[in-house]
Amino acid sequence: MRAPEPRPAVRPERVRRLLVIRHRAGGDLLLATPALHALRRGFPGASIEVLTSRPFRELLLGNPDVDAVLSFDRRSIRSQAALYARLLRGGYDVVLDLVSNPRSAVLAALTRAAVRVGYDLPGRSWAYTVRLPREPVGPGGPVLRYAPEAALDQVRALGIPAEDTRLRFSVEPGAAARMESWLRAEGIRPDRPLVACLPAGSWPAKTWPAERFAAVLDALVATDRAEAVWLWGPGERELAIRGRDAMRAPSRLAPPTGWQELGALLARASLLVGNDSGPKHVAVALGVPTVTVFGPTHPATWQPPGGPHRVVEAPALACLHCNANVCPLAGEAHMRCMRDVTVEAVTEAARAALAARSSEVPCASR
Repeated sequence: MRAPEPRPAVRPERVRRLLVIRHRAGGDLLLATPALHALRRGFPGASIEVLTSRPFRELLLGNPDVDAVLSFDRRSIRSQAALYARLLRGGYDVVLDLVSNPRSAVLAALTRAAVRVGYDLPGRSWAYTVRLPREPVGPGGPVLRYAPEAALDQVRALGIPAEDTRLRFSVEPGAAARMESWLRAEGIRPDRPLVACLPAGSWPAKTWPAERFAAVLDALVATDRAEAVWLWGPGERELAIRGRDAMRAPSRLAPPTGWQELGALLARASLLVGNDSGPKHVAVALGVPTVTVFGPTHPATWQPPGGPHRVVEAPALACLHCNANVCPLAGEAHMRCMRDVTVEAVTEAARAALAARSSEVPCASR
């Protein structure tokens, strides 16, 4: 395994302001919350700021490990110019670039911070004073591990111990009240398990058919007395409607939600069934059991190593975990990682998750 560079001497008491760059993908921002928690513990006197895209700032509301959020609109030149000007004013002692792509490398460099940590990748490592591999390398190649570990490596490179990989997300009271009102208006019974389903996937190649999710929910409604709700985000409403309409039993389509309302709805759920996607990480952060269909992505990276979470995959498939956004295979081989996952396998995993959930001692709050 290739070791990172020697750790720099960073004295926590001398760090006043610290910036973390994580501006792409909501799920990835949630997966960075263990690193934010480790930074808070390691630099208790520092102001910790996070730079992210505007749609994702809701994910950090109420997070005690974050003092300020710098958000910008990636579609607005004015917004980006204002961000660049703010970074040029400097004032940061340490910057962690958890993205380390060409754009984020420039953002890190603009701060002129004395310590700038990033991944040692071609064309961007120039921006960092501390460079480390994105993933450790063993005799057989990159070592697979849970995604938060990559961000925690940057914290460790500062000499701060970091082992806790738990995700963190707080639901604001207003969002919780709005979703409670919606649940009551829909007549969803609190004495029945609420199963949420997100049929969309962020990539075409990792999207199990909505009609099969509908069959799973029908089975849970019939035998487990479940209430079913279909989740959706931007551009996903039609797919959720297609799943709802494929069911024999009645189910509900969730209202439009931001990240806070999504979290509030998931916090009331007994189970989330879906594909590997950002909202799954919200459920994980809230301790809500999940059943996830995996295909091109690897559960060792995107599934927490512990907790009430189950994986369903196509059996004995050579091309599994190819990491392709769009399936490159044609004919009978096309999308087999999704097509070979049966309704029965997902239903069995969902029933096991609900049974485990019902055997738990109820908590006063989550």
